[in-house]
Amino acid sequence: MSENWNNLIQQLYRDYKTYDPFSLAESEGIDVLFVPFGETPKGETVRFKEETLVLLNESLMEANERYFVLAHELYHALEHENLSAYYTTQRNGKGTLEREASIFAGNLMLALYKEDYGYPPETFQQLQNLYGVAEDIEPYLIKKFFF
Repeated sequence: MSENWNNLIQQLYRDYKTYDPFSLAESEGIDVLFVPFGETPKGETVRFKEETLVLLNESLMEANERYFVLAHELYHALEHENLSAYYTTQRNGKGTLEREASIFAGNLMLALYKEDYGYPPETFQQLQNLYGVAEDIEPYLIKKFFF
């Protein structure tokens, strides 16, 4: 698996001095909108002409999971130029692009925790509770940040 996600996290921090996905999206000129999708999807990246939008399900507006979902979509927005066609056919897919975006998001949330609290989380559960990190991402987190 490509480790572009790790390089991107480092580059974004060098450029913007934060790991917060909302601040990063704004700094990158990506508009984030909450929309009434219904049950699914939780998020989607849309390209229209020269503009990139991230649409988040309005059900996430007050949920901690909005951080993880935005981080996931941010990766797509920055790294997957042909995402719209991909999403049309693979909305619930767990292919390489989806896994890579979720690994990026999980590790970005790990870095955000350290930014917010000044030390790494003691448990994976803390990342789940604070940022909605998906459980299946735990094995892909950079372990040197723990303990």
